[in-house]
Amino acid sequence: MPDPEKSAIGDSNVRGAYEHIPNALTTGGQKWWHNKGVRQLNFFITVIYCGQFLNGIDDNLLGGFQSLPAWRKAVGSPSQSAIGLLSSSAYIAGFFTAPIASYVADRWGRKWCIRWSAFTAFLGSLIGSLAGLNHSSGYALFITSRIIFGSGLAFSLMISPILLQELPHPTQRVTLAAIFNLNYAFGSFLLAWYLFGMSYVSGNWSWRSAYLLQIIPAAYMAIAINFVPETPRWLMSKGREQEAMNFLVKYHGNGDPNDELVLFEFEEMKEAIKIEREMKQDTWAQAFATKGNRHRMAIVLLIVICQNLSGSAIAAGYYGQILNLVGITGSTQQTGINAGLTGTVFFCALFGATIVKKLPRRKMLLTTWTCLLLVQIGLTITAAQFSLTGSLAAARANVAMLFLFLGTFFVVCGPLFFSYQTECLSYSIRAKGMMVWGISNKILSIFNAYVNSIALEHIGYKYYIVYCVLLFVQLVAMYFLIVETKGFTLEEIAVLFDGENTAHVVVNPYETGAHSGKKGAVSIGVQDVSE
Repeated sequence: MPDPEKSAIGDSNVRGAYEHIPNALTTGGQKWWHNKGVRQLNFFITVIYCGQFLNGIDDNLLGGFQSLPAWRKAVGSPSQSAIGLLSSSAYIAGFFTAPIASYVADRWGRKWCIRWSAFTAFLGSLIGSLAGLNHSSGYALFITSRIIFGSGLAFSLMISPILLQELPHPTQRVTLAAIFNLNYAFGSFLLAWYLFGMSYVSGNWSWRSAYLLQIIPAAYMAIAINFVPETPRWLMSKGREQEAMNFLVKYHGNGDPNDELVLFEFEEMKEAIKIEREMKQDTWAQAFATKGNRHRMAIVLLIVICQNLSGSAIAAGYYGQILNLVGITGSTQQTGINAGLTGTVFFCALFGATIVKKLPRRKMLLTTWTCLLLVQIGLTITAAQFSLTGSLAAARANVAMLFLFLGTFFVVCGPLFFSYQTECLSYSIRAKGMMVWGISNKILSIFNAYVNSIALEHIGYKYYIVYCVLLFVQLVAMYFLIVETKGFTLEEIAVLFDGENTAHVVVNPYETGAHSGKKGAVSIGVQDVSE
């Protein structure tokens, strides 16, 4: 295992070497909005963001709907167990479709996954909005819509982070990938305030209109994805090198075929994919065969566990039950507090996106998780105090802890939890690694959807203690597993993991002679050291 604090490359000058290669956005100092190629590319990336915007809406629908009497009546006044099944049905569907997404992404391209996700979101939203209409079986229709929606959402969640690592200009990769989960927070924010307004409406349109809102971004995704270019790394892996070069020239070089950063990127990608193929690193056996790849997969699993088993799923999805535990039971009160929570989440995620390029990944993760553990302990203590004394001060403190918890979580979850594990995965196993993430995510989401509501109903605040323990274990695992990747390109990050134990690309620092006197030349070699 590489030292998390140090680079395995050996020469610290490699970190951020691309920033010194002549290009309009690097040494030229041009703003991206003045660069036609980057401006077009960033517009295309908004299509990728739509999937996570939809996820932000969809992930919070059930939590919000439970506070609306009209919805409960439309789906037959389900028990907590039945609501858990409604919630978990989308994740169960995603569990079975996640392996297909990985195959489709590698075989036919990343964009087909976004197309399928858009189609299922459109169809699922339409069917779900019909629940309880004209004496139809509301519960059956709603769970059908959840299954359809969830089957496609898995495609988007797995593949979008890959697109956001492989499409952007190198100077913007970290920031654009960090903004991805900000769209989740934005979708949650809009939905929460919409439902807060709808809490004053007594009819079925209080919830039905919210479900139909998802059709708008789904339709945009379905149409706009056809104009988004395929990633240059995927094109190169299929032997379509000229198309990959055309992409780099148009979008990274602003139409200049002699742009030195474009030539650098092209050679770096080409050599890395060639070596990975020669070493047969694109197989499932190789995904776990080397020490570096096992470390990568361990990080994938750690991140997905931190995403799902930190307590955030309870705070976001079952805020109604949490508030019930401290005596806040009114529909308007609960939806109003949730609207405030989602606003806090949005601004904290935005803050995280602005600092992610400046701060080391390890420091962000370790500091945030330490704070989360302390806040979770505070949440448990205040809930216990209310249970014992009925203190209004304890109830208010508990709500404050809820705001602190979700705000702190999204400072790091926003910018890192969809990008960090993706950038750690080398090209050949990137889709496979994200499939492992996707399947694990669905398994843990099923647990959260079904178990959390039942546990809160039966043991109340005592369930929070479980998450205090989990947060501590995760913090220890982070200390030993997280590798610092700040300032490296995707190909350079691969070297951090593989080090001296396998074949890897060695990219010499540009500023120390990478050109070797020839414009665009890059010194790249192969090291093959047996384990």
